[in-house]
Amino acid sequence: MSKTPKLRFKEFSGDWEEKKLGTLGQFLKGSILSKADLSEEGKPCVLYGELYTKYSEVIKNVISKTNLENDKLVLGKKNDVLIPSSGETAIDIATASCLQQDNVILGGDLNVFRSDKVNGVFTSYQLNSSKKREIARLSQGASVVHIYNEQLKKIKLSVPSKEEQEKIASFFSLIDEKISLQSEKVEALKDYKRGMMQKIFSRELRFKDDEGRDYPEWEEKKIKDIFTVTRGVVIAKNEISDLRDNINQYPVYSSQTSNNGILGYDSKYDFEGDYLTWTTDGANAGKVFRRNGKFRCTNVCGVLVEKEETLGFANKMISEFLNKETPKHVSYVGNPKLMNGVMGDIKIKVPILDEQLKIAKILDNIDLKIEKEQEKLDSLNQYKKGLLQQMFV
Repeated sequence: MSKTPKLRFKEFSGDWEEKKLGTLGQFLKGSILSKADLSEEGKPCVLYGELYTKYSEVIKNVISKTNLENDKLVLGKKNDVLIPSSGETAIDIATASCLQQDNVILGGDLNVFRSDKVNGVFTSYQLNSSKKREIARLSQGASVVHIYNEQLKKIKLSVPSKEEQEKIASFFSLIDEKISLQSEKVEALKDYKRGMMQKIFSRELRFKDDEGRDYPEWEEKKIKDIFTVTRGVVIAKNEISDLRDNINQYPVYSSQTSNNGILGYDSKYDFEGDYLTWTTDGANAGKVFRRNGKFRCTNVCGVLVEKEETLGFANKMISEFLNKETPKHVSYVGNPKLMNGVMGDIKIKVPILDEQLKIAKILDNIDLKIEKEQEKLDSLNQYKKGLLQQMFV
């Protein structure tokens, strides 16, 4: 195994040393602190679940606070590396975040690595990249996965000079700052879209026709009066291709919401044109998508087909409106579901087609901006991922 990274700052040379975490510092355990102890005011604190949802490799600004007073509270220090001791999967639990301030109350289910021999930020980036799978392998459990300090002490860290550690830590911190700024741009656009949708669907914002006249009032209709409500067919995963090619060129949509709902690709199609689809079963039940072109759907994917008198209604405006309404109609008895009959009976207020298309155009333009900024964010994350793979041993 190489003892030097593939990519390195030119002023540094020589092998990195491999040392067990247990020899580089001490391990502590977080204190008894839960969500119920959080408050609007008080001292800064970190809960283990926040390492998954709110923080990445570096914790610059602590979000949560608590008024809990207890002489057994464990206080974190700048340079401490926090690792959750429990999680849903082995790969989830293999995450680390480095504190950048003192006197932060640390919650239970947190493993704490404290060292004055290695840079905490450098350590955090390495644990989240080249050592991630090693941590995952050491975790234990089935429905809930655990990892403890005694196991983490065995992890071997690849350590260069203090100066190289600091330069690497600063370099990746700068990349994360760019990622954070880009994330803020994406969220700002999403907030703007939510605000626009609220004004449009509450009719606070109305439009006029090309001659400056007010459009008619919106009419309440059932979905089954606008669309023919149907669903896809049973399609086995091994019947389709994971990749698009000259033969398998038509997307197959399923209940998933990742990858735009695409399960795979097929050589034939069942639908052609403009449609709305929704997830009928599972955790994402009720999620509505706008589809166009040639495609297939699985049996856990409902399809709304335009009627002759409602051609053009399978548009962005209707899909966005439905996404606000469908969660109210999902059944959570057992496996979440939104079946055809329930979907067909959902009532929505709709404007005439001309106003719909004007609204759809506005929402499409906002989505295009979000998509472009999201692509920049994805590109930055890929750039960081590639560098992490090359700059650590």
